[in-house]
Formats: sequence, C-alpha cells, structure tokens
Amino acid sequence: MSKHVYFIGPLGKEGGMIGGDSLKNLHLTHHLQKLSVPLRVIDTNACRQSLWKTLSAILQMILHRKSKFIISASSAGAYKLLKAMRFLGVSDIIYWVVGGDFPNLLISNVLSIKPYANAKHIIVEGKRMEETLRICGLGNVMTLPNFKPIDYIPPKSRTQASLPVKFVFLSRIAEDKGCSYINKAATILNEKGYASSYTIDYYGSIADVYKERFMQETEALPNVEYKGFLQLLDKSNYEVLASYDAMLFPTFFYGEGFAGIFIDAFIAGLPVIATDWSLNSEIVRDGETGIIVENRNASKLASAMESLILNPEKALEMGRTCQSECMRYDTNHVVTPDLLKRLDLT
Repeated sequence: MSKHVYFIGPLGKEGGMIGGDSLKNLHLTHHLQKLSVPLRVIDTNACRQSLWKTLSAILQMILHRKSKFIISASSAGAYKLLKAMRFLGVSDIIYWVVGGDFPNLLISNVLSIKPYANAKHIIVEGKRMEETLRICGLGNVMTLPNFKPIDYIPPKSRTQASLPVKFVFLSRIAEDKGCSYINKAATILNEKGYASSYTIDYYGSIADVYKERFMQETEALPNVEYKGFLQLLDKSNYEVLASYDAMLFPTFFYGEGFAGIFIDAFIAGLPVIATDWSLNSEIVRDGETGIIVENRNASKLASAMESLILNPEKALEMGRTCQSECMRYDTNHVVTPDLLKRLDLT
C-alpha cells in the first residue's frame, strides 16, 4: 500500500495516567508499523491540549480525504469524527471500537446510525456487541478480542493450594468498578469467621470522588489493603501479580468492553471472579477460567470467594487453564497479516 493510513485516537497520557484505550492504541499502532502499514498518527489527547494540533488534524482530513483512516476513540469522539468525515466525503474508514457502550447508545437512539454505515469496517471486542449492531442494521461489523503483546509469562509462586487465599483487584478504583461490593463481600466473609483465611489487595488509581469512602471502608477491614500502583509495563510486576490466587472484577461501569485486565489476569494465571456485565461472560468461562456472579450483589460475590477459600485447589486449577490460554490474546495472534489483507491495510 503506497498511500498513508491515518490513525486517529488517544495515545498519550491524560492527567498523568495512561488509560486502557490509549494503551491499546499504542500496542495497535506499534504493531501495525511493525507489519509495515504506513501509518500517520493523530493523537486526540494531544489535540485536546493544543488548538494548533486540532486545526492541523482537521486539515489532514480535508487534504487527504481519499486516504484510509482508522478511528479508535471514545464513542462520543468517534461519533463526531465519523459525522465530520461523512460530510467531507471520507469513506475509506475502519472504526476500531473502544469500550462497550457504543452498541447500547446506538440501540437506544442516542446516536444516529448514518455515520457508522459510512465506515467500511467496524471492529468490536465481543460477539454480543456485534449482534446488537447487526440488529441496528449495520452489516459491516466484525469481532476481534482485546489484545496486547505477550512476551513473558511469569512463573506461579504458589504451586500447591494453601490458605490464606490471596485476592487482588487491579483497575481504576471507583464505585462503578464494584469496589464497595468487594468490601461488602469482605465484611460478610469476616462475619462468617474467614478473616484469617483470605486477603484482598487493591492496586490502581482512586477516583477523587470515591477516595474518602474507599479508604474508610478498607481501613475497617483487617485483611483488606490498598497497595498503590502495579505498573505492568514493568514485566517484573507480572511476577507480583502471579503471586495472587484470583482476581476480583465486579464492575458495572457503563463503558466497559473487553477490559485489558482480563488478559493481565490470564497471563499471571489468575481466574477472575467477575460480574455478568458487558462482555465479561464471553471472556470468562464460568467454572473454568473464573466465576461469573450476579451484578451488584455482595452476597453472591462473597459466595464465589468463599468457594475458593473452601477449595483453594480450584483456584490453582482454573489459574493453570487461564495461563495455558493467554496467548490467544497476544497481538500477533489477533492482528495478523491475513487480517490486514482483509482490511486492505497491506
């Protein structure tokens, strides 16, 4: 392919932290360049901080409207871009969907279908999302799971079942990520006499509006601790993650898609106790790579945790399955040369 391909989406840090969408876009752009796709990148995070970069990006779209464009941005941002491109006559577009709220916004008529029908390909992270878009009338949809480069699989530090069972939460710490339900489940388990049989460690940035409540809740629980950050760009920290027995992810975040943290858990050999929310039940096979629990239900979450406390060998068994299957989410396995031909990128 001689023409440049313009990639539009967030790649940089925002507020000092790099989000899941930016991290995915960094992995994707690096991989496409590695496969000789002639990319020119427009970082929307940088555009938000600079009027000149915004105007430059608009000029690029106008001058190169016959080129191929990849959009990988938030639902709101992508919608505005697709509307502008339709107006400008740009039609060679791949919309690589970020997160999981886009199909719901479309089916509820918050967003119009017309800009999306203009794209040649729409790539979503799960079959449930694809089915919803097809119901809405879009036929240009395909499913690809989330991905990241996997070049290191850490050894498990615990090879025999024992107590206490070590649970971990690794994500943005907020109400809609289910953190208060984790703490409620811990309270239930402690009242049943399990306080010495398990621990919960939290890693991640704490939402400002939630910080006071979160710290009060965790400080009241003797076996629950906030541990700060675990930066997995440092591969040695996967060994820290692999020292745990299971991950907790009782999210009900409206924008949840295929959370990258599932891949991290599988790399580290951790089954995931997750809510039946968004794509979670597509990613976690209940009883094999984790446990799916009812959304916003602390009792069900506590019961799932209790099942591993009573049978820690089950956590080890599921963890081995997770680690044996993690390579299916390696970038090389997902974004293949055959896929690039199908998308007319090579």
